[in-house]
Amino acid sequence: MDETKPFIGKPEDVRRWAENRRIANAIEVRGLLEYWGEPQRSVQAAFELMNLWGALHGWPPPESALDRREDAVVRERFARLRRPFVR
Repeated sequence: MDETKPFIGKPEDVRRWAENRRIANAIEVRGLLEYWGEPQRSVQAAFELMNLWGALHGWPPPESALDRREDAVVRERFARLRRPFVR
């Protein structure tokens, strides 16, 4: 494993980095809210898209060969992961 390297620098640099990260996070959140809107609105839009799909094609969407293959891979990997813990 890699050893954690000690920080060599000035405390002011760490404070400046932390403040810059806080500002960047605030800007990112503001941008996401402007683009996607409030979370409740985003969820409502997702439900509306599901309803539209259902009206046009039926719900749930038909299963494809790709879906079956992906599901089989997930089941196999979960079984392999779980095997050592189950007696």
